[in-house]
Amino acid sequence: MTEPQRVRQPGDREVAPGRLALVQSFVNSVNVEFGPDAFASVPALVRWMERNGFPAGAGAPTEADRAEAVAVREALRALMRANNGAGDDPEARALIERVAAGCPLVLGFGADGAPGLRPAGTGTRGMIARVLGIVVEAVHEGTWPRLKSCHEHRCEWAFYDRARNRSGRWCSMAVCGTRSKMQVYRQGRRAAASAGAR
Repeated sequence: MTEPQRVRQPGDREVAPGRLALVQSFVNSVNVEFGPDAFASVPALVRWMERNGFPAGAGAPTEADRAEAVAVREALRALMRANNGAGDDPEARALIERVAAGCPLVLGFGADGAPGLRPAGTGTRGMIARVLGIVVEAVHEGTWPRLKSCHEHRCEWAFYDRARNRSGRWCSMAVCGTRSKMQVYRQGRRAAASAGAR
């Protein structure tokens, strides 16, 4: 498989390490605040897949496949919000479990002869299987909790938190962090003004 497409990250952060970069790229296939959405249409999804090492081949994606990819992407974003202090999302977990049941992984051997899990299928099911397999791998390696969704609700960009104490909350402190802090400041001023008017 080819390397996932590397997209410049907000705040000049580095992309997630190793194979986890594919999961980050998958979730960041849409810019929540400004667009575009790389999964907005079947042809757009095919282009994203090909750029990230998943040739469509004989099993070209359908509209149902596209909708499923979007649903998994947003469920993963919900899990990344939980990695950044938001509450657990049982619906996101249930959706991922349901989709994963149709995206099996099987034992295979790499070019170096090392065993590993690979998708049993191709097309979007194979892509989703690989993405979810990498998530499980990252959980066991301890890197998964560092892949977070930006705390700024208008952004939600997936970023990799390299802070020693895993304290990163925003994809970019200069943009989202400042904007979020200004919002809290304005709310405090409004609350104080409202209390003073009583």
